[in-house]
Amino acid sequence: MENLFFGLDLSTQQLKLTVVDENSKVILEESVNFDKELPEYGTKNGVIANGNIITSPTLMWVAAVDRLFTKLQSVGFPFRYVKAVSGAGQQHGSVYWRNNAANILANLDPSQSLVTQLSNCFSILDSPTWQDSSTTQECRQLESIVSGPEMLAKLTGSKAYERFTGNQIAKIYRHNRQAYDETERISLVSSFLATLFLGKYAQIDVSDGSGMNLLNIYTKEWDNRLLEACGGSELRQKLGEPEKDGFKIIGKISEYFIKRYGFDCECMILPFMGDNPSSLLSLRLESGDIVISLGTSDTVLLLTNQADPNTESHTLCHPIDPNTYISMLCYKNGSLTREYIRDVYANKSWNKFNEILLSYPHPHENKIGFYFRIQEITPFAHGIHRFVNQELVEEFDDPKYNARAILESQFMSMRIRTEKLMSDKEWKRIIAIGGASENTEILKVLTDVFGVDVWRYSGKNSAGYGAALKALMTTFRNANSSSSMSDLFMIADPSSENTLIYERMLNIYQQLELRVLNHNQI
Repeated sequence: MENLFFGLDLSTQQLKLTVVDENSKVILEESVNFDKELPEYGTKNGVIANGNIITSPTLMWVAAVDRLFTKLQSVGFPFRYVKAVSGAGQQHGSVYWRNNAANILANLDPSQSLVTQLSNCFSILDSPTWQDSSTTQECRQLESIVSGPEMLAKLTGSKAYERFTGNQIAKIYRHNRQAYDETERISLVSSFLATLFLGKYAQIDVSDGSGMNLLNIYTKEWDNRLLEACGGSELRQKLGEPEKDGFKIIGKISEYFIKRYGFDCECMILPFMGDNPSSLLSLRLESGDIVISLGTSDTVLLLTNQADPNTESHTLCHPIDPNTYISMLCYKNGSLTREYIRDVYANKSWNKFNEILLSYPHPHENKIGFYFRIQEITPFAHGIHRFVNQELVEEFDDPKYNARAILESQFMSMRIRTEKLMSDKEWKRIIAIGGASENTEILKVLTDVFGVDVWRYSGKNSAGYGAALKALMTTFRNANSSSSMSDLFMIADPSSENTLIYERMLNIYQQLELRVLNHNQI
């Protein structure tokens, strides 16, 4: 058998694995669903919600690694042929390793599970995740350190956001000092996962580190003022230095995985990345391409050669190209909010949801809704708000129109903000990824709002595939660095009539969004 390459993805609701061969062909995909397979941790959609505090049990993620590899072992997976491992993780989430955890990691017993041996290794048992919005006070304090949100965005790629790791660390530093003092290392979700395979602490990759409000995106180093503000003089040591080289071999796989599962002792571990940057590695992007990921969160991703951050978007470092940046928009109200509307108005059926979409072939110009079931990031708003002829209403006269209205609202917000990011460029194509991209009727609304063709990536897990490709590329540096064009299929082309209607609606949409924001501030 030829060499194999692992790409892991620790997302909000699942731990996923993609295995590729030397030709970048997917050999195997496997996953562990947290709610279904690890119900003892009490999560719903992978998290535990307590108001605006949204966390995931850290040990659940450890248990998921045990479960995943037990599944592979039970079917006789040939671990000895795995040449290299990389991975990705949901961005912004953080893990807090207790003092002496490094010693335990270095001396794991291969006869026992990870979750058994690491049960006392975390000073914070529930990891803050990207959905958390409980750190507004810390955000304002951090922005004041550098004279406001605009300056913080110019420095770190983003203004202060509640979910960003620096602000989550600051909250723990100020309100749970004992746990902070008992912490010897703070990992992101991606570097936490890499740590398990290394048997020692993995450095934070700069593409993921640029989603923390702590990293200077130009020097790719931690900013001392921001470190001091969020965690005092000890924070630099707790974080370790960021890893700038995405192709660096950060170590060999640990003795634990060699002895327990039969990995080869020469199996290489590469830096693990944020899931959004990893997804971009799975695609062959051309000038004018927009990547829209429709998942638990929705994201818009663009590549750029020049960092130009603003207060509504994020600028991230590229995971392997030091001269390229990623511009990103992120929305919390993604698939879970779409599923809520499906459940209420389409009897929990996507088929019925799609039938509703087909029953409205054209947008109703006078009907606009805003659907923020959880605190949104951009705009910073909450609640469901419907307007008819620019007047606030409790419900549409035809309630089923909510199925189309939620898509129109989400995609118009994306278009308005993408125009600002691409002010000097023309978009030519949308590449849709993520779970909801499998629904062609949803993509038909997307193509009409943006007025360009929508293509769909054929793989199930773009983040895991991107990580597997990086593992392959590191082993064979002349390997094809991206998926082939055959992995992309054109799914929908726009109706010029509908696109013109949406273009007329954009200005009204922005006016109504301001009203929603003002209503939220009352």
